Amino acid sequence: MNEALRSSYKHKEICPLDTTIEIFNGKWKSIIICRLMNKNLHFNELNRSIINCSKRMLAIQLKKLIKDDIVNKNVIVKNKDKVAIIYSLSELGNTLVPIIKEMDKWGEHYIKTVKNN
Repeated sequence: MNEALRSSYKHKEICPLDTTIEIFNGKWKSIIICRLMNKNLHFNELNRSIINCSKRMLAIQLKKLIKDDIVNKNVIVKNKDKVAIIYSLSELGNTLVPIIKEMDKWGEHYIKTVKNN
């Protein structure tokens, strides 16, 4: 069972909200998902787009997102000596896009509200 599913039962009852939160829980996961919302990226492109994220940390978080079926790792054979690895949101990962956009709007609202208090 992957981490996101396991978190559904952490309060000894089924909590789908905890599952959703677990998908985003982890260093850089939300940023990785947001970058892949815009376009599919090679590992190094993704790494360069996330300032201060080490290659090791990026690899760890990508593995978790792949295991949770949010990100696809696509291996493209160019010829016998070269392969390209491209990361993309999975079909399931793409269903997070509207949720992320709404969360982003709410975050902007929260920041404005708290700053004005």
